[in-house]
Amino acid sequence: MKKFFKQMVVAILAMANSGSNVQQAMISQFGTDSVINVRQVGAKGNGRNDDTPYIQKALNQAAGKGVSVFFPKGTYLIDPAKTLIVGGRTKLVGQGADSVLKASGKKFAWELLRVTGSEVEISNLSMDGNNKVNRVLVIGGGTQNVNVNGVMVSNATQSTNPSDDGYSEIAAGIVIYGNTSGITVNDCEVKNIYAINNIGGSMIARGIYITTTWGSDEIVAKQVKITNSHIHHVGPADDGDGIYYEDPAMDQNNGQNTGSLIAGNLLEYCAKRGMKIYAQGVKVSGNHIVNSYLNNNYYQGTNKGKLAPDMFSAISVYGSHNIIYDNLIDGVGSFYAAIEVSAFETVENTVISNNRIIMGSKSTIKGTTAIRLGNIYNFTIKNNRIENGERAIWTWQNADFGVIKDNVIIMKNGGGIDLSTYLNGYTQENLALGGNSITASSFKIQLAPTNHNVTIRT
Repeated sequence: MKKFFKQMVVAILAMANSGSNVQQAMISQFGTDSVINVRQVGAKGNGRNDDTPYIQKALNQAAGKGVSVFFPKGTYLIDPAKTLIVGGRTKLVGQGADSVLKASGKKFAWELLRVTGSEVEISNLSMDGNNKVNRVLVIGGGTQNVNVNGVMVSNATQSTNPSDDGYSEIAAGIVIYGNTSGITVNDCEVKNIYAINNIGGSMIARGIYITTTWGSDEIVAKQVKITNSHIHHVGPADDGDGIYYEDPAMDQNNGQNTGSLIAGNLLEYCAKRGMKIYAQGVKVSGNHIVNSYLNNNYYQGTNKGKLAPDMFSAISVYGSHNIIYDNLIDGVGSFYAAIEVSAFETVENTVISNNRIIMGSKSTIKGTTAIRLGNIYNFTIKNNRIENGERAIWTWQNADFGVIKDNVIIMKNGGGIDLSTYLNGYTQENLALGGNSITASSFKIQLAPTNHNVTIRT
């Protein structure tokens, strides 16, 4: 039924020229009690009047009934101090980018819209935080089966007033809290998410932020799908990530496999990372992560004015049981580490395969590595194509029980596979290398006294 409804709405939106046509088509399909037009309950959509109470009235009427709340083309001003609440079994449908929910210019507040119930669909809407909220769209803890499709989310930041609650909070476009499952974000655009305040040495912004409610006992969100979306202009370089998936329970070694997928997305102008995976059981596949900076990405916080890496990383992996495959990582700039695995706790059961990594050849960043492996156990690095940078693959901390095979490495001004470390007490052992095609100016495979039981097959 859900699939049929989605297909019907898409077809209607493609054919209709006016909001009334869309509404009539929806009514003819589902009946007069199936659609609530926000204009008919008092919303103006003229970009001047406060439409908050009328839209909330429509959402309340629809909740629990499987009813669609329809937003004809227009700009609907929302008081950010009165977050819109979406209950269960509700559908929000607009007419694309011309149906805009926009935070008004009133006092800075926490979030624009929050989903509190399960079985919710949001499609073909634009949500503009207008730089008056920390978070634009929030999927609350405990919700199930929420589908966000064809939605634009933009303009989240921090308050400029130190007395506001929103002064020190993380800026995010979409937030997905814990005890949730079956959350889908598809064919969406998330943009212009910036932290502006240096809080405790950090300036944190996330395009899409999957986490748990602070201080709660929530379990990490599971079966999350982020697909075919465009995430861009998230910053600053201090700590601005396009997608951040975290399971705080990993801090106590209680992390759970999420069964989640991040696939087919385009990420660009993400000032620190394209994505960071501090969770388990995530497949990261078919994404295109573009390094849009070239010697012009600067810190804005503690080290304000100091040149940052073009990007720190395209994909950082800090959890076990993750698969990173078939991604394209490129751009004008270089990455400090295009794919980075761990720097602290040991990450286990990791596969990095069939990725294409092209580091920007004109970058002035020093110490660049395409695949940089920290503490890692039971891993496979295979069938990747790597170009440019100072090192292709580097095991710089403890590496145990791993396979590095069938990679194509072309390093005109750098080295191939480096199994050495500058740290005391770290070893690289039980490693098998074979079938790698390496063209490199400094070294093909670099061994070290810290290696034990390393086999190399030509």
